[in-house]
Amino acid sequence: MRLRDREWHSPASQRFVDQGDRFIPTRSLMNLDFARSSLMRHPRRDGATVDRPDILTPKEEYRRRVEESWTLDSQGKPLKMLVFRGSPRKSHPSVLMVDEILKEQREPPRSIRRIRHLPQSADRILDGPELIDDYYLNLMDWGKSNILAVALGRSLCLWNAANSMVQLLLTTDVDDHPTSVAWSVDGKMVAVGFASSKVEIWDAIALQQVRILEGHLARVGSLSWTWNMLSSGSRDASISNHDVRSFRHVSSKLKAHTGDVCGLKWSCGGDLLASGGNDNLVHVWESSKMGSSRYLHRFTDHRAAVRALAWCPFQPKTLASGGGTADQCVKIWNVQTGKCTNSINTSAQVCALEWNRYQKEILSAHGYNQNRLSLWAYPSLAKITDFTGHTDRILQLSQSPDGSTVVSAAADETIRFWKVFEPTPCSSPSMDDEDRLFSLRRTHIR
Repeated sequence: MRLRDREWHSPASQRFVDQGDRFIPTRSLMNLDFARSSLMRHPRRDGATVDRPDILTPKEEYRRRVEESWTLDSQGKPLKMLVFRGSPRKSHPSVLMVDEILKEQREPPRSIRRIRHLPQSADRILDGPELIDDYYLNLMDWGKSNILAVALGRSLCLWNAANSMVQLLLTTDVDDHPTSVAWSVDGKMVAVGFASSKVEIWDAIALQQVRILEGHLARVGSLSWTWNMLSSGSRDASISNHDVRSFRHVSSKLKAHTGDVCGLKWSCGGDLLASGGNDNLVHVWESSKMGSSRYLHRFTDHRAAVRALAWCPFQPKTLASGGGTADQCVKIWNVQTGKCTNSINTSAQVCALEWNRYQKEILSAHGYNQNRLSLWAYPSLAKITDFTGHTDRILQLSQSPDGSTVVSAAADETIRFWKVFEPTPCSSPSMDDEDRLFSLRRTHIR
């Protein structure tokens, strides 16, 4: 029988709400001040009575009246030190102790609102020697295993954020160099695109090459994973979808752009792929219709190359895109309706975009002629603040696995870490009632 099905008092009398107990006094109905005074009063040892004088001093008279008021209740009856009966029904409504406890558990915890402190400078700065200054390349990615992969010249380095250890994953020949980097969803493999048009997949734990994917005719400047599917965008204006489990890895090829495919991004659910190109176009593709090479939407509002793409984590059908120097706009798209819901001119080249997972905000990285990071409120796109420190255009932007830190890499050959998206205390998940060890919802009487 569940605990709530039984009341915690005897139903013998209906005159009282809380019937009380015959042997345990009801503390809430006791006058504790009177009880303490009665117990602390020292009686005469010989048991003799004390006769009061006929005329009392003002102090003695006041004491006598106070004692009389203490010894009588509101109805003029002698006050009892120990009360063994409940309160009258008319005094307050019937509320069971179990109901009170369950009500407290059902009430949501009060969130403590704290003042948010945005950083004035980077939390950490690393050197990025030989970082290639090219708007159309994607040379940095932060994986789920908390390892940052960054291409520096002809080398690809892995920086472990947990212990700050650096490992050299690969170095190419003189006539080749990495042009794109992307971690797999589980953070165990990293894909690297090259200027020679090939794509290599490496085991990041064993530091060994797993396989080589070919099929493009020019450099591979963009990569994006969705589980076992890797999409690559090339300067040959095509997009290849590779099933890394299959020997014949190219499952489909998409041709809709007329210029370098410099931006690729799979949605969080893996059902939509966004592509941006040097032809100023943005295409949205459905994963279920890749074989037909027919896009779901084509957006033509940008006036420059579109490399910056980011899917909203809290609105899966919302896509943000940013244009180059001749455009300078951040646009928000509803891919269900195919409409642009908002647009803002940033007055600078938009190189990359990252959404805040904890609040409705989006961060943009800029090049000519601002070299800054800008934080915008969503959906109004009102500017919150700017973050400065880089002395040349910011080409790369990525986010830590927990979503609290953003890393930027610029043509000034520095890599800077910004704690822009730190979650507030109310953002952390609270313990569910069913998981509480002493929750009454888990308690049963057998």
